[in-house]
Amino acid sequence: MTLSKMTRTAFFAALVTMGAGTTGAMAASSADELREALVGNTFQGGMGGGVYTSYFAEDGTYVDAAGGGTYEITEEGVCYPGTDFGCYAAQIDGNQLEWFQNGESVGSGVIEQGNTLE
Repeated sequence: MTLSKMTRTAFFAALVTMGAGTTGAMAASSADELREALVGNTFQGGMGGGVYTSYFAEDGTYVDAAGGGTYEITEEGVCYPGTDFGCYAAQIDGNQLEWFQNGESVGSGVIEQGNTLE
């Protein structure tokens, strides 16, 4: 199943509003922690009533049901240059990840080892 760009945009919009305020007081993980947890692995989480899965390749690209694109991990979090998605800070606890944008919780899920999309 392939998600259209509009569906992917709706997904990220849902991500922005999902779960607001659940753990907003938690400190965001550092860029190094994000790299260690995400690069070479797959994130799967609840997104607007559905499930979203994205593999973060070592070359700075991500792959998902909509095809993918590029990402950067900075002190701001995981950023999607050249898109309207912006940057998402994250709090990692084991294999659990919670996304934040503008200081509010916007989604959560798990980090799975390797590329589970293959």
